[in-house]
Amino acid sequence: MRVGLYNRWLATLGGGEKLGLSVAEYISQYHTVTVISHKPVSREVAAERLSLDLSRVEFKFIPERLATEMTPVTAEYDFFITSSFLDYFPSSAPISALLVYFPSPIDVEPIMHMRRRLKFALRHWLMIPSFYEGVYNIESHSGSQIRWITSSPKVRLPGLRRDYTCQFDMATRNEKIHHVAVSLDGGTKRRVELPEDQSYIHFALTIPGTGDNFQHELTIHLPTEDNNTNESQVKLYLANFQINHPRYRIYQIIFERWMRSYGMRLHYVPPGLFSILESLDTYNSIWAISDFSHKWIKKYWDRPSEILTPPINIEDFHKGEKRQQILSVGRFFSGSHNKKHLALITAYKNMVAEGLQGWELHLVGGTTPGLEHSDYLQRIRQEAQGYPIKLHIDIPFKELVQLYSESAIYWHASGFGENEEREPIKFEHFGITTVEAMASGCVPVVIGMGGQPEIVQHGQNGFLWLKLEELQSLTWKLIRDPELYLKLSNAAFVDSQRYGKANFNILLGRLLGKIGVPTD
Repeated sequence: MRVGLYNRWLATLGGGEKLGLSVAEYISQYHTVTVISHKPVSREVAAERLSLDLSRVEFKFIPERLATEMTPVTAEYDFFITSSFLDYFPSSAPISALLVYFPSPIDVEPIMHMRRRLKFALRHWLMIPSFYEGVYNIESHSGSQIRWITSSPKVRLPGLRRDYTCQFDMATRNEKIHHVAVSLDGGTKRRVELPEDQSYIHFALTIPGTGDNFQHELTIHLPTEDNNTNESQVKLYLANFQINHPRYRIYQIIFERWMRSYGMRLHYVPPGLFSILESLDTYNSIWAISDFSHKWIKKYWDRPSEILTPPINIEDFHKGEKRQQILSVGRFFSGSHNKKHLALITAYKNMVAEGLQGWELHLVGGTTPGLEHSDYLQRIRQEAQGYPIKLHIDIPFKELVQLYSESAIYWHASGFGENEEREPIKFEHFGITTVEAMASGCVPVVIGMGGQPEIVQHGQNGFLWLKLEELQSLTWKLIRDPELYLKLSNAAFVDSQRYGKANFNILLGRLLGKIGVPTD
């Protein structure tokens, strides 16, 4: 069988990407597997970083596109797996599976349907454009929104009865690119020369009146010879994209200045309620990564799902000589669903103020492109200054294993300060790093929300907490009671074994068998 597995966020090489690639690794023993994404990443780097055997897996990179435009790709395969966070589209493959880390909040209740329709109507009225293909990242800097362009981008613009103007600034980020061409609705291209010093040049275009239900397509054409050389390279900066109309200015004032988080939601409203549910029904099976995700799939979608917990390479981890060391592992990125490093630093500082001596806090994580994320990391550095807090950024897997082995206690705080019933997506959906820490003999002291309580049983193989004061007091309890620490450390190690790759492969084989994918 020809098997395709899609993950838009492959290049982040996070926990979700490891799960998807673990599925690819297992299936590649029996079938031809192609992993599909947009931003290129080395197969060798992915294999080393995630400790996987990907020698039989092919990586394929295609131009950036909306999720709704991925369906034709699925038809090229006998079995297609969508494993991309919050991407939902119909599959045309004979057999399909949807791997869900956490479901998009699409409730079948009428009130939720009305709210979604309101979002669409608001987006249409505010004339918000849709960017697709070629846009790798967007960041805010000095009041400007800057989009990183890796290949010829396309923008859908609203239609109006009267003409209006759209304008933006462009700057090359590749010394070989000296010009671009701009076209509207496939018409005549206007050549734009770009300054060699990589400064910005302003561009404006009149959008002719057509009608409210018409959508224009604006394309910025990069030179062909450069467009095909390296799809991962940022070739152009597109800044200050603006539609000159009172309605769009209302959007900028309200949703770009005052209510930015809500503005982002308007940008990424998925297709309508019923079209998403219809998309789900094109899949033979939905795989949830935890009981937590399973519960919310039922609540949001009213659809059944099977549980496929992420595999942990238990054999890669070992107990070492423990030091007075607290460890936390999680990517450094900004946003309300981040790993809450600043809260952990606050708790550690409080313990130091209470008399903690000789103990270090180690924070491990990968970086994320973008100024807001680098600013977040810089703030972490500033908050850690003057304390025995060490940051380990983008370290090799071997160094991570060593830190696990010598650390005594493991902290995790994803979701701290958030409301689980209102926004469960902000919590840890499973807890891969918690299991890795347990397999290394660390005692987990983790937030008792999201998927963590499925792994950690309070007082049996670790501790769960809800307030920082509890995190601190439970950590003090372990430090002051060596016998309790040893008991929980041994129990954590034993319980981690049920998440090993061997058990994962058995479970995955059963799930594949249920939908007619042979594994022998």
